[in-house]
Amino acid sequence: MTGEARSDGAETRRAQWLKGLAELALLSLLAERAHYGLEILDRLRADAGLEVAEGTIYPLLHRLEKAGLTRSEWRLDGEGTRPRKYYALTDGGAAELTAQVAEWRRFSGGLNAFLDRSRA
Repeated sequence: MTGEARSDGAETRRAQWLKGLAELALLSLLAERAHYGLEILDRLRADAGLEVAEGTIYPLLHRLEKAGLTRSEWRLDGEGTRPRKYYALTDGGAAELTAQVAEWRRFSGGLNAFLDRSRA
């Protein structure tokens, strides 16, 4: 197996993990307060360490809104600025976040224990 093939496999694996984690991270971020799209993207990249593409975040935001987990509104942040679409968590989104956090903690705790089994 060439280094390039291993790199492609790692990128594919990372992309699959990202898909699963991006929703959880996004819901968690919106639990703080409403955010606009590029702000969400910046925070997920900088604070959560997720390499989310701009072309990924907006379909995710639309899917979550369609599912009733988020809501959006257009706002003007100040004089002479263009409107931005802000996304906020709904009550259903907060409940979903609670469920996903509990599921993630069970899953990651079990997997971490499994991975560390031979090191103890």
